[in-house]
Amino acid sequence: MTNDSGWPACSTEQRSWEPGDLEMVPRSQRAKITGSYAATVTPRIGDEPSIELSGSLAAGVAEAEAAIARFDERIGARLANFAVIALRTEAASSSQIENLSAAPSSIAIAEHAAPSANPHKSNAGLIAANVATLTAAMAGEGPLDAGEVIEIQRVLLKDSAPHLTGEFRDEQVWVGGDAYSPHGASHVAPHHDRVPTAVDDLIGCANRRDLGALAHIAVTHAQFETIHPFPDGNGRTGRVIIQRMLRNAGLTRRAILPLSAGLLKDTERYFESLNTYRGGETEPVVSMFVDAAFSSLDNANRLAQDLAAVRDSWKEEVSARADSTVWPLLDYCIGRPAVTAPSAASDLGVSTVAAQNAIDRLAELGILRQNSPARRNRIWLVSDVLDSVDKFMERARRK
Repeated sequence: MTNDSGWPACSTEQRSWEPGDLEMVPRSQRAKITGSYAATVTPRIGDEPSIELSGSLAAGVAEAEAAIARFDERIGARLANFAVIALRTEAASSSQIENLSAAPSSIAIAEHAAPSANPHKSNAGLIAANVATLTAAMAGEGPLDAGEVIEIQRVLLKDSAPHLTGEFRDEQVWVGGDAYSPHGASHVAPHHDRVPTAVDDLIGCANRRDLGALAHIAVTHAQFETIHPFPDGNGRTGRVIIQRMLRNAGLTRRAILPLSAGLLKDTERYFESLNTYRGGETEPVVSMFVDAAFSSLDNANRLAQDLAAVRDSWKEEVSARADSTVWPLLDYCIGRPAVTAPSAASDLGVSTVAAQNAIDRLAELGILRQNSPARRNRIWLVSDVLDSVDKFMERARRK
């Protein structure tokens, strides 16, 4: 079924529901959570439908795409390691959409925490896992496939909920309502029997080349969230796929646009646009993505300006030989709110001793500060970068 937009709407089918233990359910509620329920059936979008937009929205999409490409070219060329810090702001913003928030310093520490510290079930640990997920996903190239989608969700939850990873769901899931049954839910995802076929079709859509990039990404994301292919982590997984599609479309070749920061500006509108999409209306979700793109571009540009000023102030403070490890470490720190000697040595291609000496020099100048007095597994925080990230997140949360 299609409507005036030309995009097919979801339909529903009746499925039987076998409730679990009813002992904990009030008798007055038991009749409401038994019997058949309506599960969503997603339409095929892998090859046929086109996205028809009004003239003004189509112009907005084109303007947003051009602005993203300019941002990527300018920032990628001017500010080394900006992509690294932008990835972290994207991970934090995407997590906050799911009500997972933590101080930037806590997230930075969780990224470097030893496994014995068991940080992965804290909010900071969950957000750090999102950083790792994005990092791994953005190293990928070429068309998406179902295996990569499963891998994205696996990396995201491998420490916090490994039993929920490795395959698509084998149970019914829903949004809203209560935990007892899908009756009364605001969205009942497709029955798990339909998930593999629905994801295959989604992958076909994600790899299409006949649709405008930003509108294409918006509707693919809405379809993914409608399918809800996993027991948990669907929102964060879906927003990682957004970043892969931005890269595949050639809009972000050097940097990362933290689009989730724009979605975070108005989560009510974001979620409502996903609901409206299920009725075959594409304009609300495409419009949401256009506005989110401009909002995140503004915020990311301000972050880049802040970090450029930080870098310039550091270079005025530092005095060292031209071949000193201090100089590459400065640029390295611009993209990382926390560093360790082993990670810096590995990433910069220097010895651990050279990295530690450079860290000690920056610590003497107050550019780095050690997180704790421990002698092992030492972590140094980059205060100026943490302050810049904190300001970014404050702007993202501001309506």
